[in-house]
Amino acid sequence: MSISHIFQIYRRKISAFTHDTRGVSAILIALIAIPLFGFVGLSVDLGRAYVLKSKLSTALDAAGLAAGRNIFASDSEIYADAQKYFDANFPSGYMSTTPITLNSSNLKWDSTRETVTLSVHVDLNTTFMNVLGLPSLTVGALAEVNRDNRGMELVLVLDNTGSMNSYTSGARRIETLKTASKNLIDILYGNDEIKKKLWVGIVPYTTQVNVGPQNINFLSNADRDNILNNTTSIFTADGNNTALGRNVNGSGGNDTVYGWKGCVEMRDHLDGGTKDLSDDPPNNDFVPYFYNSTESYSTNYKNDWATNGVSGSRGPNKYCPPPVLPLTAEKSTIKGHIDKMETSGPTAVNIGLIWGWRALSPRWNGQWYGSSTVNLPSGYSALPLQYGEEFMDKVVILMTDGENTLGTYGIYHAYGRQKQFGIKQGEPGYDPHYHTSGSGNLASKSSSYYKSLDDQKTAQACTNMKAAGVIIYSVIFVSGNEGLFENCATSPKHYFKATTADALIDNFNTIGEELSNLRISK
Repeated sequence: MSISHIFQIYRRKISAFTHDTRGVSAILIALIAIPLFGFVGLSVDLGRAYVLKSKLSTALDAAGLAAGRNIFASDSEIYADAQKYFDANFPSGYMSTTPITLNSSNLKWDSTRETVTLSVHVDLNTTFMNVLGLPSLTVGALAEVNRDNRGMELVLVLDNTGSMNSYTSGARRIETLKTASKNLIDILYGNDEIKKKLWVGIVPYTTQVNVGPQNINFLSNADRDNILNNTTSIFTADGNNTALGRNVNGSGGNDTVYGWKGCVEMRDHLDGGTKDLSDDPPNNDFVPYFYNSTESYSTNYKNDWATNGVSGSRGPNKYCPPPVLPLTAEKSTIKGHIDKMETSGPTAVNIGLIWGWRALSPRWNGQWYGSSTVNLPSGYSALPLQYGEEFMDKVVILMTDGENTLGTYGIYHAYGRQKQFGIKQGEPGYDPHYHTSGSGNLASKSSSYYKSLDDQKTAQACTNMKAAGVIIYSVIFVSGNEGLFENCATSPKHYFKATTADALIDNFNTIGEELSNLRISK
């Protein structure tokens, strides 16, 4: 019942008394007492109504935020999640009101699932006002929540190693990771193909990262010229002459990259290096990853190029993972790239992490071939954006299913750095995987020593990135160095561990929900 209706009742009561001349004193007392009593009752009951409305509004805001965070779940899950938060803030029967159930009549969202609206009403039993024939007051509340994605450059640094081909909870881990990653993208984009101020990159990693043959300009001049020449390219020695096309600097030309899949060696040593921990841009100093042809040094990990050419599990590109996807605006392109991930080789988390930083660093602005030019802020012609750009975040989600294993297997990888030392595989003095700034090789060291070095690199990479303002989420799937990855994360709340397939998917959903910033608009 409205306030104006209440005052109309008071006026009628007083008007009736003014036409009755019996017992003037009693009338005067009544004329004074009734409105005084009524106004006291009105203030008490309206105060209770105000408290009820405030409590109801708070509960609706919480329920709306919960629904918005889970808006791409099933309807029943959305209602259940919203109800949980509503009940936590508005207990059933609060102030003797009838319990409220959230359903399609009072909790709704638009076709794009961008706006969530809630509207509820309850009846409050009155106390003093009841004597005036007003047994209850109707109190209502309305809330509207908009999904408002804060500007963000996001890079997913994802484990594509051989162990990701294992099964957990009845599913291949790599397939579970693909599902979890695509769900996260759906949460961020909703039903839209492009979101204002949102770009996502993908960095698949093993013990090396594939920058893609389109980024051949990252290489030193001599290596670039070699790979562009069919008659001299070291990658075509097997006779296949595999050609990988690329568009040069957007000019419309089409150079041919012979044999090189896109992996590169690290620019510094595993033992004592620092440049491999930086976001320094290319400076004629990257060299191509090149796995020599050999059957002599390991019967388990032999690499006979003639088996099936340069593009399969043998050849100079052996264990080279799928290429990096630079920051991209289109949801379908991002999800398509996730679907192309495949597994091979051991694990070096720091290598993936550093390339994740380079995919975000403003020092690499304009360096990445194919990086998005969609919806760029004023003053920019390329990505990544500068640190500190207003209302923009730089975020890395780092995922692994195991510990660093550089020293566990006798195979070449990005720290081999064979060209820098001039010692090829099979020659005296060559350690196939660990040249250093010290003795030249670490062949006498144990695998635990190599792992310790790589863990140190990982920890330092995390520190350097966070110091630059990058937000890091870390996710362990099944196993991993928990202390290392929890410390790597921006805070303990940014660290997750999943032991089942469903848990990994839930973790990625949670991260997506956190990254999708919600604001209360009404």
